[in-house]
Amino acid sequence: MKNTFTSLFAALLLLCTCAAQAQTIRRVNNSGLNVTGVNVYATLQDAHDASSSGDIIYLEPTSISYGNLTCVRPLTIIGNGYFLDQNPALQLDKREAIVGTVYFNNGSAGSRITGCTINSTIYITASNITVERNNLNTTYIGYNGNTVTVSGIIFRQNYATGYLYLYPNTNTTVSNVNITNNIFNTGSISTSGQFARMSNILISNNVIGTLAGTSGYGIDVDNAVIKNNIITYTGTSPVFTPRNNAYSYNISGNTAFGTANGNQQNVTPANLFVGGTASTDGAYQLRTGSPAIGTGESGTDVGAFGGVLPYRIAGIPNVPTIYQYNQSVSGNTLNATISTRSNN
Repeated sequence: MKNTFTSLFAALLLLCTCAAQAQTIRRVNNSGLNVTGVNVYATLQDAHDASSSGDIIYLEPTSISYGNLTCVRPLTIIGNGYFLDQNPALQLDKREAIVGTVYFNNGSAGSRITGCTINSTIYITASNITVERNNLNTTYIGYNGNTVTVSGIIFRQNYATGYLYLYPNTNTTVSNVNITNNIFNTGSISTSGQFARMSNILISNNVIGTLAGTSGYGIDVDNAVIKNNIITYTGTSPVFTPRNNAYSYNISGNTAFGTANGNQQNVTPANLFVGGTASTDGAYQLRTGSPAIGTGESGTDVGAFGGVLPYRIAGIPNVPTIYQYNQSVSGNTLNATISTRSNN
């Protein structure tokens, strides 16, 4: 079955290649199936080192990490999603594409990583990087004393179990960062404290905190537009400091945002979400009658599943996927049915 799936996956990549003729498709596979051929590699770093600017690297599902990556050229890196065993009918192979520490260094501007499980930290010290639809831990944006400007960062539709740090310092500015439609289960959005060296930060349609509202995670930034977010914490500790921010249409489990400008306070998390009967990330969908439905800016839903680009369950990347395969033998004939779907 796994050998069959590998062949099917390769065929699917061929279809994608037709839409990206100027780019080389590179496969990474460490499944132990002795997958060989042109442009097939055992680690993510190997695929990177063999690549040219603009190439696409597909990480095939496995149970073994593809290792760390230091990226110094613009690449697109695509996994197959996460929480797949909890969300049936999304991918045929329920294993994940696992990565260690990722560094987007000088030269990597224009890179994108999506659909991966990133078990360690992402360090972004180049501009124009997109991190979307990943299951990840901690992310640093601007954590490099040698970098003058980090700008044009998109961080969206991720499931995070750690912190997102906007990290300007005396030599670094961080600007034009969009942080949208993420779930920060146990983490916060915060900064190094160099508030004056941040500008044009958008924090929109995120959920921050556990479903129970028992952890004091929040937002601690400056020079930001903060809207349509949910902070679940119900305790008395402060989870938001207004400073030089514009904030509206947010919901908090305590009094963090107050009630002006469409903000809501003291909202019990249990009244917001469908809860634990769904998958780990699906539990953050809004329940019927939720006070987050339609109460955001321009009538959008508040939280990760609202807005123009809602959170995507299981981080399925926006490439075609195989979600079902059936075969039968009739005499000398092998009959196979392959079910595929496109993903926005």
